[in-house]
Formats: sequence, structure tokens, C-alpha cells
Amino acid sequence: MNYTTMKLRALVERIIEGDETAKEEFERRWEIPWEQVGTVPISIEKEPRC
Repeated sequence: MNYTTMKLRALVERIIEGDETAKEEFERRWEIPWEQVGTVPISIEKEPRC
């Protein structure tokens, strides 16, 4: 299974099921410890329109 291309929802579902590899990929990709999800604000930076 390729976790690096897995969509966010599928990745989170696998984490909830207890998959540690999915958890590690989530933390690597979004640079947020899984334990902090829901406790810190997340913003997506968009490029300004010119």
C-alpha cells in the first residue's frame, strides 16, 4: 500500500483503525503530530492573486 499518495480521508480512516504507518505518513506530510489534531489551528497558505 502506498501511503504517500493516499488521500487524506483514507489516511485518517486507517489511523483511526490503528495503522501506525498511516499515522507516521500523516505526521510527515502535514508536519502535525497526530495527537495535536483538533487542538491547533490549521491554515492553508494561498498565493496572492495579482
